Amino acid sequence: MLLREPGQTPYDLKFNVLGFPCRVHPAFFILPVLFSQGFLQIFDVNAGLGVIIVAAVFFISVLVHELGHTLAFRYFGIDSHVVLYWMGGLAIPGGSGGMGSWKAGRTRSLKPNEQIIVSLAGPIAGLLLAALFVVVIAILTGGVSLRWAGPFPLPQYSVDGSILADSQPLHMFIWVSVVINVVLNIFNLLPVFPLDGGQVARQLFVKADPWAGVRKSTILSLCVAVFIALFSLQRGDTFLAIFFGFMAYSNYQSMLMGGGGGFGGGGGNRRPW
Repeated sequence: MLLREPGQTPYDLKFNVLGFPCRVHPAFFILPVLFSQGFLQIFDVNAGLGVIIVAAVFFISVLVHELGHTLAFRYFGIDSHVVLYWMGGLAIPGGSGGMGSWKAGRTRSLKPNEQIIVSLAGPIAGLLLAALFVVVIAILTGGVSLRWAGPFPLPQYSVDGSILADSQPLHMFIWVSVVINVVLNIFNLLPVFPLDGGQVARQLFVKADPWAGVRKSTILSLCVAVFIALFSLQRGDTFLAIFFGFMAYSNYQSMLMGGGGGFGGGGGNRRPW
């Protein structure tokens, strides 16, 4: 399966945030290294420092996203923990080892509306973090406006006369924080299971059609994933093509395993951001 919690290694980083156990698999830092190449072309920063900045931003951003999910779990009385790995992050309720059980031990399952709230809590937390950095930019530069880079709203501003003009590392940290949180969290709202948007779509389909809702949501997820994979391939974006190709294949497998329930029925609690 695409979203299976990675096994522990002697090199895992373990800590607690707000009472939530967190574990970072060493493979988590593969993605920041890949992402850093594009940002290094924008800023006049030493390559090593640039990679560290992107890794730090990516770490903070994914952690905040997953903490959004875990805080929502806690609101509904469910303990959870966070794992960061090469696909991003997983918010995992309790000690559950099943794929997508949405349970904390043997206490209770979340209702559809509660599952939707938990799914949306991650992207909301990430977008709020992006908004916080936009406010910081506005304070440091005297004001910002928004421009659209495809489907993504990004700040437009001038650094002339500001501290950002004199500190490329600081400027890079703030700008990368905005871009990563906007892009990753908006992408995560796509109706592709098991992304958060796919989780929401599945619950809406199940509410409308308890018998065939899971299968219908899986068909939608498969179609969207295939479209994005092919579109990304045409644009030369190999990473996105591979990522959504994996998603498409996993959803196809899910359909073959019993009407779209191959990820664990109509639930789902693990997401790759």
